[in-house]
Amino acid sequence: MRKVCALAGMAMVLVACVNTGQMVSHTEVDDFSLDPALLHSAGLGFLTPVSATGQEADRVALALAFADAVDERSDDLRIVRLAEVLSAVNEAGMAHDYKKMIDDYQATGIMERDTLHSVGIAAGARYLGLLSLGDFSQQTNKRLSIGGLRVFDTKQASIRLSWQIWDSHTGAIAWEGSDEIHYAYDTGRERPVNLSFVATQAAANLVGEIPEPAPRSTTAIVAASGE
Repeated sequence: MRKVCALAGMAMVLVACVNTGQMVSHTEVDDFSLDPALLHSAGLGFLTPVSATGQEADRVALALAFADAVDERSDDLRIVRLAEVLSAVNEAGMAHDYKKMIDDYQATGIMERDTLHSVGIAAGARYLGLLSLGDFSQQTNKRLSIGGLRVFDTKQASIRLSWQIWDSHTGAIAWEGSDEIHYAYDTGRERPVNLSFVATQAAANLVGEIPEPAPRSTTAIVAASGE
């Protein structure tokens, strides 16, 4: 009994000493023609993310994580969330055209200009963001056991994704970025690292690379229509 208590006590001490994580990330961005002032005045909507086969269920969580990250960074940037965009598209009777546009993108990497423009008008946002989930994986490695009692494991998760911001008026990609994250931490808990956690980290990395508009005193006020 003493041995069991001693082992249990040691396990509790070890568990208390873990839960520290290590994260490695790699972020790349290209700014082609994004106008930060126009982005803030004309809004940013989120399209249905695309993903590798088998990861379709993760797309909504991905869109939510990025919308939250943009919202937290910029109080004055109007965000049109995925659910709002989809509702607007459906109310406008564009469900078929919208589906074809996303399907064509997965085949060609291009979104048809006229449909993209119509989606932007329906959603009330000139810029439309499209996320692509390349990969998400979880893994658990057994790290330490004492007297047959498992003390803690290493929980790991990796995510690879890209994000494009399209100008719905011109049909051009205004900005794009990609992020890859590998995260691991030691814990005594059973719960794995979920997609929302690493997606939120990736969102913070990419959103942090989007340029902010110049101070209002030195920036011309741009009409929301961008015309």
